[in-house]
Amino acid sequence: MKPFLLIISLSLFSLSLVACTDAETPAAVAPSPTIEDAGLTTEAIQEPTATLTPGPTATATARPEPSATNTLIPTFTPTSMPSPTPQPIVKIDETLTTKVNVRSGPDTGYPVVAQLDAGQEILVTGRNDANNWWQVDLTTIEAATEPVGWIFGELVAFKGDNAGVPIAEAPPLPTPTSTPETSAVAETPADDAAQEPDSSDSSAQPEAPETLADQLRCGKDFCVTYQAMVPIWENGGCVGNHSIYITVLKGLPPGEPMDGVVIGDTFNNVEVASGSHGPGHTEITLWSNSMTLIAKRHIDETPYTSEESFNFTAHDELIPADVLASAGYCGGDAEQCRHAQQHNQVCRGHYSWRVTFHKFD
Repeated sequence: MKPFLLIISLSLFSLSLVACTDAETPAAVAPSPTIEDAGLTTEAIQEPTATLTPGPTATATARPEPSATNTLIPTFTPTSMPSPTPQPIVKIDETLTTKVNVRSGPDTGYPVVAQLDAGQEILVTGRNDANNWWQVDLTTIEAATEPVGWIFGELVAFKGDNAGVPIAEAPPLPTPTSTPETSAVAETPADDAAQEPDSSDSSAQPEAPETLADQLRCGKDFCVTYQAMVPIWENGGCVGNHSIYITVLKGLPPGEPMDGVVIGDTFNNVEVASGSHGPGHTEITLWSNSMTLIAKRHIDETPYTSEESFNFTAHDELIPADVLASAGYCGGDAEQCRHAQQHNQVCRGHYSWRVTFHKFD
């Protein structure tokens, strides 16, 4: 009877152990002990051991989200075309009351090939080295005798990019076909002895070059054979130029251009060399000055003797009224010029002159 009670006690004890184990570890259940042999003693029965078998650990592997691949689709970007640079133009001074001459070259010694009105605009095709004359397109000017011409820069307003205007080659300065000295000397108020030939006398014959040279010689290396005021219509009106345009010639009349001759005023304030504005030509800006000129020397330092010009001035009160009138000022009326001079109503400061120095030997 006792062995049976012992077995019952052991069974109850095992059940209590299982219950306790289930309460503490619900995830692992120990198997119930079995009695293989009914004759086992209590010493042969081992206390069951609860074995905890951990379950598989769920490793959460983050699945990569599908990345959105941005595929660059080439887009067409229109290339902006540069705006064409407008061709430069010059506009004739709107305040002028007379037409402006356009010449065949950048000097007043060239013939007039067209005339333009105040306010008129015209295309620029070139410039000279000194940047004071513009070459213009005359193909749209009906009365023009040449396809291009030259206009003095101080008579116009330039519009455009002057850096892009090329330097244009000036044509050769034309050699005078007639002798300017005879008519020129007659325009010189300082020389009343020289008379202009009577054009009404059909029997009058032009002087031989040798004879004319003898008449014009002055006993010095260079003689002044022409000096006169530039007419108002060639000088740009009362807002025109204030320059002295100088020509240097050599040989028998009409003479050939001579370069390298230093021309200057008698006070040694200014000197220029012929050839700087075309063969045999140069210029002096008169501004509000007065001066007389002589041929001083060659640029190789060869000295010259020279006849002295009359006084070139930009002060109208120093210019004889009849000289102003003969150049077209005051409507060509000397009395009106005298009245205008007294009331400072002429073109003060804007007068230009021409002079020729001639070396005959």
